[in-house]
Amino acid sequence: MVIKFKRRNSRQLGIEISGKILTAVLCKHNTRDFELEQISIELDDNCVENGLFVKPREVSTLLNQLVKTHNWQGIDTVTTIVSRQMVVRHLDFPIMQDKELNETVKWEITQHIPYAEEDVIYDWCSLGPMKKDQPNMNTILLAAIPNATVNSYYHVFNETGVTLKAIDIVPSALRRWLLYLGMKQWPDVQVLTIGVINVGEEMTNLVIIKDGNIQFARSLAYGKQHLAVTGTEELFIEELYRSIEYYQNHYKGQLARIIITGVIDEKNRLHNMVSQIAQVRAEVGYIEINKLGPKYAVAAGLALKGVV
Repeated sequence: MVIKFKRRNSRQLGIEISGKILTAVLCKHNTRDFELEQISIELDDNCVENGLFVKPREVSTLLNQLVKTHNWQGIDTVTTIVSRQMVVRHLDFPIMQDKELNETVKWEITQHIPYAEEDVIYDWCSLGPMKKDQPNMNTILLAAIPNATVNSYYHVFNETGVTLKAIDIVPSALRRWLLYLGMKQWPDVQVLTIGVINVGEEMTNLVIIKDGNIQFARSLAYGKQHLAVTGTEELFIEELYRSIEYYQNHYKGQLARIIITGVIDEKNRLHNMVSQIAQVRAEVGYIEINKLGPKYAVAAGLALKGVV
C-alpha cells in the first residue's frame, strides 16, 4: 500500500494531551514522500484532569512556547480529547440508507449518552453488519462530547497561533497510524484482524481493526497511573480480558495480533500478560522505519487526518 496524499507540499500537526503528557507529531509531505517530527513534553501537575483543562492559561502558555520554538504558526492541527466525557458507543440498527439512518440516530442518541442532545457535539460512522448473530443489523460507531469541552479546546488551541482543524477520536487516529505508518512493518494489517491497545496516563483504549476498518472500540478505566498502584494491575488485566472476550464472543473476527502503544515502558511485561490472556502474539508498537515510539501513535494518526 502506497500513501497517497490529498494535498501537495503541506504540513499538519497532531497533538495528544493524555494526563500530563503532551505528544506532538508534525507530518511534512509532498506528493511522493513524507517526514515526521516528534516531540513529547510534560505539563505541570494539575493542569489537565480527565482530559479537561483545569488551568487553561498555563496550557495555552506552554503551547505558545512550543509553537514559537518549532515555527508552527498557522499550521493546521488535529487533536483529540482523552477524557471519560468523550462517549464512544456501538449501536445496532436495522440495515437502511444513510439518510434514514442519520434521522434514526438523531432520535435515538439521547438514550445512549448521558447528555442532552442540545448540549453535545456528536458524529457517527457506519461499520456495516458486524455481529455474528445479527447479520441483518448495521453497527454504527457513535462519538459524543459536551459542547463546553469542545469549546474549551478550540479556545486554548486557537490562542496559540495554530489552526485547530478538527477534534478526532482515538480509535480513528490509531487506525490511521496502523494502516499508513505500520504497513511496512506489518504488511498484513489490511487483511487481518488486529487489536491495538493504547495505554494513556488516565485511561486505555482497545481498538480492533478488521480488514482495515474499525470493528470494535472500548475505553478502559485504567491507565499508566493506575498500574503504578499496587493491586490495580490485576484489575486492568481483568477488564482487558473481559473486553477481548466480549469481542471474540459477539463479533465476526479472530484476532491475529495485538499491538501495544501509548505511554508504556518498551521493556515491561505488559505485552507478555496481554499475549497470555488473548492467546495471540502481542508486541510493542515501535515503528522502526520512522523511528516512531509507541507513545506517538495517537498523535501520528491525528497528523494524518484528511491528508491521506
